[in-house]
Amino acid sequence: MEKIQIQGKDYITVNERIKEFRKLHPNGQIINQVMANADGQVMFQSKIIVDGVLLATAHAYEKEGSSFINKTSYIENCETSAVGRALGMIGIGIDTSLASADEVANAVKQQKEDFEL
Repeated sequence: MEKIQIQGKDYITVNERIKEFRKLHPNGQIINQVMANADGQVMFQSKIIVDGVLLATAHAYEKEGSSFINKTSYIENCETSAVGRALGMIGIGIDTSLASADEVANAVKQQKEDFEL
């Protein structure tokens, strides 16, 4: 899987994790569900199922406008984060961190924006 570097550490993007999952488990399922969505805040749950067995469940939370990407795409960003975390829970893309490159990049960007305020 391709890695990208963020602040000197290697991370694997969610799209790479998904491609690897599909290679390993072509009939596996990634099931996403909105757990909460109100007042500009959303929480997703992502489940990884292989051969009818639930292997992992993960969650993510995002707030509208909390980062550049979240100004327009906080729901999509949240879903992607939940998927990345769930795939990490089954060992895909966690060479150095459970967090995906997307999550880390967003966190770094948010910290910079908070600091600039």
